[in-house]
Parts: sequence; C-alpha cells; structure tokens
Amino acid sequence: MTEDFMEISKEDIENVENALKTNSDYKLKNSKFDVKSFEKGKDIIIIQYVANIENELVFSTYEENGKYYITNTFELFIDNIINGNVSRDVFQSVSSYFYDVIDNPDEDFSDEKDELISFLLLTEDYDESQLQNDLDPEKIRSDYKKDYDRIYSDESMNRVEKSLALKELVHMAICQVVNDIELFFTRPSNLTPEEVAEKNKQEAKALQNELQMS
Repeated sequence: MTEDFMEISKEDIENVENALKTNSDYKLKNSKFDVKSFEKGKDIIIIQYVANIENELVFSTYEENGKYYITNTFELFIDNIINGNVSRDVFQSVSSYFYDVIDNPDEDFSDEKDELISFLLLTEDYDESQLQNDLDPEKIRSDYKKDYDRIYSDESMNRVEKSLALKELVHMAICQVVNDIELFFTRPSNLTPEEVAEKNKQEAKALQNELQMS
C-alpha cells in the first residue's frame, strides 16, 4: 500500500491548507485539506485550473502511527500549490513589468513588452491587440501620473491613505491585464506596515457599514 503513497509532514499539510485559500490555480472541491481528513482517511478532491480548463485531481489519504500519507502523485503538485504556478507567474511578470516601466521613465521597454506579450499568449487566451494597448509603456506612465496627481492633490487624505490608494490603483491595472477575477480581491504585495494597518482599518469600517445596512 505504501508504494502508492508518499509521507507528508504535518507542517506541509498546514502549508498546503493555507495556500489553497489564496492560490487561484487550485481549489478544494467538497473536501478539506487538513490533519483531520488524513486521520479519517478521506479522499481529497482538488480542482486545477490551467488555461481556463478544469482538471479534477483526487488524492487518497491515511494516517498511521502518527505519520500522514497521501497518494504519491501529489508530489507533482505540492510545490505549485504552495508556491503558485500559472496565474502567479503571470501576475508577477506583469507586475514587475509595470513597476519597471513606472520606475524607469526614460528607458525603452519595447523588447520587454514584446517578450511579455509572447509569454502571456502562451499561458492564457489573451487578446493580443488589447495587450499591446494595456502594456504600452507610455499609457502605463500616463495613467500612473494622472492617478498620482489626482490622489496627491486630495487634501482630505493623509500620507498613508494616498500611498495606499496609489498602490491599489496600480494593482487593479495589473489585475485587469492578467484578467483573473480572483486577483481583484487581493491586496498589493508591496504594502508597508503602515499601509497594511490602514487597509485593515478601511476593511473593518466597510464591514461595519455593511452590517449596519443589513
């Protein structure tokens, strides 16, 4: 029996469980990925999303003498689940490109744009003409300058609110290019501790207002 299974540590079970809550390429289907599932010997079903295609992956589990085991084919997926794969690679590539273009206003990014578009067309069903427009360096810089001027001229916002708002707008622009609906509900990855605290405060206030309205 063990030849068809691989041992997985409790730490990795917890890492996968947490990663599945945020990884847009893999989602649980009617099951939980936790220690209790292993102890009960439950099958775990994970849906893998690749280029708009859904693949259903089924893994058997069991626990024996305090050790946890899962179908050995899970080894092919564990790194991608924990570290991210297709969508995250796409997002990181587009995000790096955006910030490079913004941070280096005098540089020509024609080659980088063409390489990125080629990469995106290989990974997802994108519209090439739309990518040409969305990834145009002059457009990115122009949109950023307009947002910057508008936000930093608003005297009702403090320093942290302004920097957070600007980063969120860049994040939204990147998400729009990637065209993954789940990413719109994520935060920018480059927030400072002050900005994280401000974002937490804003979300708590929005939740309170929503509860009052209901």
